[in-house]
Amino acid sequence: MHHAYYIEGPLSLFEPYVAQMKPLWAEKFDRFGVDDARALIERSQLKNFGEATFLIAVGSITTEAQQALLKLFEEPQMGTTFVLIVPHGTIIPTLRSRMLPYPRQDDILPLQDAARFNLATQFLKSSQKERSDYVVKLLKDDEGAREAVRALLNELERELHVRLRKSHIREMREGLEDIAKVRSYVGDRSPSLKMLMEHLALSIPILK
Repeated sequence: MHHAYYIEGPLSLFEPYVAQMKPLWAEKFDRFGVDDARALIERSQLKNFGEATFLIAVGSITTEAQQALLKLFEEPQMGTTFVLIVPHGTIIPTLRSRMLPYPRQDDILPLQDAARFNLATQFLKSSQKERSDYVVKLLKDDEGAREAVRALLNELERELHVRLRKSHIREMREGLEDIAKVRSYVGDRSPSLKMLMEHLALSIPILK
């Protein structure tokens, strides 16, 4: 068995995978920084079990944190497995090269993922005013707003990637670049989610 895996998706995948894996240690982070990476390294080195799985879900992860994990994922203790749930396109190439995609578990993925994908398609086909109205509704729940934004960004990105594969249109590439920029700002300590999503509503292409 390989020792390090990644799952690209929203934080909402954390609970279903905890239930399926029953890991020795599991935690989710809104923002995973270098101090969190060092704490994980120390925790994994203290284990005294024959087999152990560590599950980490992150809303965002810094480059410094990923660099700190390089050696851990390349040379883990025997019997140790790491599974990292991250937003799409977040993992740096050097860390990704030390990992494998985790086998997809369709039976445990949240049912709302399909609904989110449909909402993303609808968002891309909507007028700018309709998009702005949707942003207001999306951000109504202050507590869950950041995760809702990340989930929508993931699905918008997925839909634009599908369109880009079918036809290499410049608008699609620019839309993907805008989504990546917004995602990086969403990981800040106090982002203006309304301003970021209003920008995205205006900047990404309207699909037919």
